[in-house]
Amino acid sequence: MGAKAIHTEKNDQEIWICPSGSYGDILMLSGVLKQSMEQDPKQKYCLVRRAMYSDLLNGHPAFRKVGYPPRHATVVTTEYWLKEKPGAGNKRPYQILARQFGLPTPTKEILYLPGSLDEDKLLQDFIPAEGRKIIVIAPSSVNPRKMAKPSLWQTVVEGLKHKGIMVVQAGQKDDIHIKGAYSLLGLTTPRQLVSLLAKSDVVISVDNFVMHAAHLIGKPAIIIWGPTRSKVHGYTDQISIQCPTRHCEFRDQCPGTESAQVSPCPLKGNHCMNMFSPERIIKKAIDICFSS
Repeated sequence: MGAKAIHTEKNDQEIWICPSGSYGDILMLSGVLKQSMEQDPKQKYCLVRRAMYSDLLNGHPAFRKVGYPPRHATVVTTEYWLKEKPGAGNKRPYQILARQFGLPTPTKEILYLPGSLDEDKLLQDFIPAEGRKIIVIAPSSVNPRKMAKPSLWQTVVEGLKHKGIMVVQAGQKDDIHIKGAYSLLGLTTPRQLVSLLAKSDVVISVDNFVMHAAHLIGKPAIIIWGPTRSKVHGYTDQISIQCPTRHCEFRDQCPGTESAQVSPCPLKGNHCMNMFSPERIIKKAIDICFSS
């Protein structure tokens, strides 16, 4: 069943949006709401205050107010994966969200971040790049099945540093630090992280918020894919490296089941994400860095 479109009733009944999902999902929602507002400027929503998303949604022109809905208010959620099964083409998450908010699909996928990307001087001065090229790596995800073993990432870091490139690791404070990378783990807000990506030369990431943020600002990116697919969740302006999953006995269950979202792959060392070639990643990143 397709997603039912949401519109304000003629009696001006307030519609409250309760966002959910990853930060990448919020960037997609933000883009869809901006397109919805541009299609119908009178269409405004109310945003349920959720602290973890405020950095990305505050000031969005589609919201008339932010707060907590009164009793009996109309509240809609944004779990697109519960409304339609995501897939390629017109089944991509952005397209499902677009249909939910009354947009004709397929529609152009334009992510949106309200406000300006002010340069964070403290953050920039904190990174001792000294005129070198900067590559930001983001090897972690809330889904452990989207992650590769740290030793592979360490090989990538060492190869890039050998070429004189400054490698900065972004992510959460509890992420595993990749030896040799300059760590900013847990030190940036989502908006600061987008600002950091804007000052880098290349982004290397897995399927996570950084992947979406790189697309948002048009930053060259190399994305490593395993259980998820770039045709469903990725972007054509990025280099997608798909790890082989053809012979995986768990392919039909990963990552679609709830347990697969929070548990490591039972194949352990033979997990698909551990099959990418660090040398291939290094070469592509260096080619981008020094092509101009």
